[in-house]
Amino acid sequence: TPDRQGHPGPARLGNHLNQPTSNGRPRPRAASPRRQRFATALWGLRLAWAECGLLVAGSGAVMVVRGVLPAVLALVLKELVDAVVEALAAPEAAATVPVWLVAIFVLALVEGITWFQQRYLDLRLEDELEAHLSVAVVHHASTLSLTFLEDPGRRDLIDRARSNPGQRLAGLIRQLRITVTMGIQAASLLAVLVVIEPWVAVVIPVVSIPFLGFQWRLAQRRYDEQHARVTKARWSRYYSDLATGPYEAPETRILDLGPLLLRRYRSLLEGFRDRDKSLHRGDLVGSSVATLVLVVGLYGLFARLAFDVLQGSATVGDLAIFTGAAGRLRASVDQAIRSLSLALEESLFVANVEEFLGTRTTEVRGQRRLPPSTGGSSLRLLDVSFSYPGRDRPVLSGISFEVRPGETTALVGENGAGKTTLAKLIAGLYRPDEGSILLDGVELRDVDPDDLRDRVSFIFQSFGRYEGTAAENIGFGDWRRLLDRPDEIEAIARRAGIDPLVRTLPEGLSTLLGRRFGQVTLSGGQWQQLALARGLARNGSLIILDEPTANLDPRAEYEIFLRFKALVADRTALIVSHRFSTIAMADNIIVLADGRVAESGSHAELLAREGTYAALYRLHREQMPDEGQLRDPGQPPDRE
Repeated sequence: TPDRQGHPGPARLGNHLNQPTSNGRPRPRAASPRRQRFATALWGLRLAWAECGLLVAGSGAVMVVRGVLPAVLALVLKELVDAVVEALAAPEAAATVPVWLVAIFVLALVEGITWFQQRYLDLRLEDELEAHLSVAVVHHASTLSLTFLEDPGRRDLIDRARSNPGQRLAGLIRQLRITVTMGIQAASLLAVLVVIEPWVAVVIPVVSIPFLGFQWRLAQRRYDEQHARVTKARWSRYYSDLATGPYEAPETRILDLGPLLLRRYRSLLEGFRDRDKSLHRGDLVGSSVATLVLVVGLYGLFARLAFDVLQGSATVGDLAIFTGAAGRLRASVDQAIRSLSLALEESLFVANVEEFLGTRTTEVRGQRRLPPSTGGSSLRLLDVSFSYPGRDRPVLSGISFEVRPGETTALVGENGAGKTTLAKLIAGLYRPDEGSILLDGVELRDVDPDDLRDRVSFIFQSFGRYEGTAAENIGFGDWRRLLDRPDEIEAIARRAGIDPLVRTLPEGLSTLLGRRFGQVTLSGGQWQQLALARGLARNGSLIILDEPTANLDPRAEYEIFLRFKALVADRTALIVSHRFSTIAMADNIIVLADGRVAESGSHAELLAREGTYAALYRLHREQMPDEGQLRDPGQPPDRE
C-alpha cells in the first residue's frame, strides 16, 4: 500500500508469503525443509526479477556463455593438438593450425571479458537489492504495532531480517548462478571426457554425490549456528555500546564496569570463534577427503589413457584434452557443490527476510476521518483494559472517564500504576484488549492512523535526542509542514520560551546537536526543552505530556508552569506527572491505582476527600517542601 507520500510500500513483497496467524507470526509451512528452501529461492528470484529484471537477464545470459566456454575451448584445443601432430607428419596439413590458434584466442578473450561482465552484474544486483530490501524491511517495521516492536521475543526476528537483506538475496542469486554455471561446465566437460574415457561417468558421481550431501549438512549447521547466536550477538553489541557509548560511558567508568563488560564481551566472541573453528575444521577434513578420492580416480584414468595412446588406440590430442579438461572438471564439480551448499545457506537467511515481511499483526487500519475541530477534542474512555503480550495480569482494567474539549486532565499514580500505558492507548500507539476509546465521538480503532497522528501531539518522558540541527529537532514535530519554514520554527521556539537556550548555541537554530555528529551536546533539561517545543509544533487538538518537566530545574519548570495555559490554549491536554506543582493546575485529576481509576476530581476536591491523592500529595510535600513555591500566582492557594 502507498505511504502518505504516495510511495509504494512493500505490500507486493508479501504476495508469495505465508498467511499470518492471530499473533502476527507466519504460519509454519507444512512442506519439507528442502522444499521450503526451494520455495524461498523462488521467492527471492521472483523479487529480484521484479526489481532488477535487466540485471538478472544479463547475468543469466553471461552465465550460459561462461558455462559452455570450457568445453568448447577443450574441443578446439584437441583439434589444435591433433592438427599440430598431423602437420609434423605431413607439412601440407599445417594450414589449419592458424585457424585453431585464432579460435583459441577468441575463446580465451571472451572468457576473460565475460568474467568482468559477470562481476559487474553481481555488484550492481547486490547494490540494487540491498537498497530495495533494506528500505522494505524498515518500511514494514513501521507498519507493525508498537507492542510487536517492543516484544523482546520478536527482536531476534527483526534483527535477522535487518542483517544485510539485499546482500543475502544477491548472495543467494550469485551462488545459484555459480552453481548453474559450474553445472553447465561440468556437464559439457563430462560429455567431452566420456567420449575419450567412459569410466569418467562413474568416478565423478561416486565422489560428487556424497560430497554434496556433506556440504549440504555443513551449510545447515552454519546457518543453525548463526540463527542460534542472534540473541548473544545482540548482547555482545550491548556490552560494546555500554563500554564505548557516549551516554553510557560516564556511569560505567564511575562504577568501574569496564573489566566486567570486557569479560562478558570476550566470552561471547570467544564462544563464537570456537564454534566457527569447529565448523571450519569439519569443512577442511571433508573437502580434503573428497578431493583426495577424486584426484586419485581421475589420475588413474589419466594413466590408463596414456597407455592407450602408446598402444595407438587414442591420440595425443585425447591425452592433452583429458589433462586440461579433467582438472577443469574437478574444479567445476567442487565449485558447483560448494556454491549449491552456500545457496542453501543464503536461502536460510533470505527466509528470515521472507518471514519478517510476511509478518502481519491482527490490527486493521481504520478508514474513518475525525470530524473537524476548531479547538480541543473530546475524549471518552469506556471500560478500557489492556495487557502486554506474554503477561497474564492486565496493566489497566475497566478504565472509564471523560475529558471535555479544551480541558486539562492529569493522570496521577504511583510507579507502575499504568499512567504512561494509558497515555499511549489514547494516542493510538496501543490498542485496548477490551473497551473503547472515543476521540471526538469516533472509536479510535476506526480512525485512519494518519489522521489520528495529525490530531495528537505527544511529548514523551523518554523523548528523542535527534542528531540534527536545533531547528530540525523542533520541526520534526510536524516535519511535513515545518522543515521548509524556518520562520515558523523560530516562532514556535519563542512561544515555547526556549529563546535563551537558542541564544547560547553557536549558530542558533542552525547548530548541529548530538554526540555522534553534532557541534554541541545539550544537557538533559535542554533536550527536554527542545522536546517540549517539538510537541507544541504540531497543531493537534489533543496534546499529551508524559512527565513534561522531569529533567528541568525548578526555575525552568516554573517558567513553563507560568506559560502552560497559554501553551495549551484551545487544546485538550492530558498530563502524566509526579510534580504536584504541575498536576494542581489541571481542571480534572484522574488517580490510578493497580490499573484502575481510584478517584477523580479537581485538586481541591481530591484533597478534601482525604483519599489516595491526598496521601500522595502530603508525602510529596514532605519530600519536596519547596515545590509549593512553584505555583501559578494567578491561582488561589491550595486547600489542604
